[in-house]
Amino acid sequence: MSTLFWTITWLPQMLSAMSEPPQPVHLTMTSIHLVHMLKWQPGPGTPTAVHYNVTVNTDKGTSWVPVTGCEHVIDPLVCNLTDAFPDLRKVYLVQVTAWLDAQVSQAATYQGFIPIRDTHLDLPLLTVTACGRNLCVDLHPPVEHLRHAYDTLQYKLNVKSNSADGAQFFKDSKSLRRQILEDLAPGRQYCVSVCFSDSLESKESNYSQPVCAYTSGVFPADICISCGPGSGLGPLQNAAVLPLECKSSTAALR
Repeated sequence: MSTLFWTITWLPQMLSAMSEPPQPVHLTMTSIHLVHMLKWQPGPGTPTAVHYNVTVNTDKGTSWVPVTGCEHVIDPLVCNLTDAFPDLRKVYLVQVTAWLDAQVSQAATYQGFIPIRDTHLDLPLLTVTACGRNLCVDLHPPVEHLRHAYDTLQYKLNVKSNSADGAQFFKDSKSLRRQILEDLAPGRQYCVSVCFSDSLESKESNYSQPVCAYTSGVFPADICISCGPGSGLGPLQNAAVLPLECKSSTAALR
C-alpha cells in the first residue's frame, strides 16, 4: 500500500522530468526607434523551474545564434534583440525554447522581421529657411544616433504656397540631404510638410505638420531692372531709393 502511495505521488513529477517542457506561446515583437523587444508566455502546464533560450537567424542563414543576455531567461519573459539585428534590411527569424534541466521544448518561432520596415519611426524634423531666391529644406532625425537609419529612407515633400490659387507641388528626396526649392514667387509664404515614401521597404506615412517660410520680397535683379531711365525717376531719386548694388548702375547712366 505504501509503495502504491509513493508511486501515485511521484509518478507525475517523474514523467514531467522525463518529458520535454511545453513550447512557449504568444511571441510578440515591439519595436520603436529600432529598439526591438521580444516577449512571450509560458505554454500551458509549464513547470516553474523552466528557463528560456533565445536564438536568431536570417532567412538566408544556416545556423541559429544565441542572443547575448537571453541565454537563460527566467523572469520577466522578455529579450532585447536590438544588437541581434545589425542589418536594417535583412529578414530575421527568432526562436524561443523552454529548458528544464536537460530537456528542451519545441521551438516557438517569430518569422519575417525586417528592422527598418517593422520598427516604428517618428517622422524626421523639418526646417525651412530662405536661401537667396530659393527655400532650403533640411531634414533631421528625431534622435541623432538614428541618423544613418533615417538617411537610408526615402521621403516626399509637400510644398504649398499662400497664393490665391493655393499652388502646390511635390518633391522626392532619397535621403536626409538638403533639398532646394527653386523657381518660387518672391515675397510669398510656402509651407512644407514631409512623409515617408519608401516603397522598397513599404515605409509610408501621413504628412507631418507643415513648416512655413517666406521667399525674399523682391529679388535684386528685379530691383535693378526697375532702375533704368524708363522708371520715371530722376537720377537723384533713383540713388535715394536703390540699394548699394544698384547705385553704380545709376551713376553709369548719368
